Amino acid sequence: MKLRPDNQAISEHRTVFPYRVKTVTEVKRVLQSVEHNSKLGNGVPVVAKGKWRGMAAFSLTLEERATCPSTCTMWADCYGNNVRFATRVSNEDPGALMTKIEDETRVLLRTYGKILIRPHVLGDWFSVEYAMFWRRLVLEHKGLHIFGFTQWPRDSEIGRAVQAINDADPERVWIRFSNAGGPMSANVEGEGIPCPEQTGKTDSCMTCGLCWSTTHPVSFKRH
Repeated sequence: MKLRPDNQAISEHRTVFPYRVKTVTEVKRVLQSVEHNSKLGNGVPVVAKGKWRGMAAFSLTLEERATCPSTCTMWADCYGNNVRFATRVSNEDPGALMTKIEDETRVLLRTYGKILIRPHVLGDWFSVEYAMFWRRLVLEHKGLHIFGFTQWPRDSEIGRAVQAINDADPERVWIRFSNAGGPMSANVEGEGIPCPEQTGKTDSCMTCGLCWSTTHPVSFKRH
C-alpha cells in the first residue's frame, strides 16, 4: 500500500499503526523466533540450509519511518504499511532498548551457543551509537551472527557505522545496503539475483541463505 503524500505517517515519520508501537517495558521479548514470520521462517525456527545450518534464528522489529532515513526510496511504499499486526518496539529510550537486546542476546547464546539475528524486519539503525552497539555485540560474542538491510546511504555517517558492523566480522555479519547497487546491495526491482523466496524457489529465508552467502546484489520485488 502506497501512502498519499498528505498522510500523517509520512509527515510525522511514524508507522501507519501507532497503536502497535510498544515500549521496551511493555513487551516480554524484543527478539522473536523467525518461525512466526511467514517470510523469514514460515514455521521453521532454525537455518535449514548452508553454512549456518542448524542455527536458531530471531528477529527484531522497530518502528518504520521513526527509525529510518527520510531519504528512503520506499518512504511512502514501506513494507510496514501492509503489516497491521506486527508489534513494533519503540526506540524512544535507546538505552533501555540496547540493554534489553543485549540481555536477551546473552541468554539466547547461553541456550543455543550460536544464533542468527535479523535486525529490523521493520525499522533501521537509527543512530551511530546504536550501530556501534551492534558492532560491539559482534566483537564480544563469537556465536552471534547477523543478516539484514539498511536504507542509509553508504557514505552517510550512520551508513559508515553500519559498514563497520560488517567489517567487524565479514563471515558473521551480512548487512546489505538497500537500493545502492553493487556488491552487498539489495535492490527493489533492480540489479541482482532475484530473491528465491519471492520467486517461489524456496519457502523462506531459513531455507535459502542467499543473502548471507554471496556479496552479489540481490533483487527484490516491490512489496
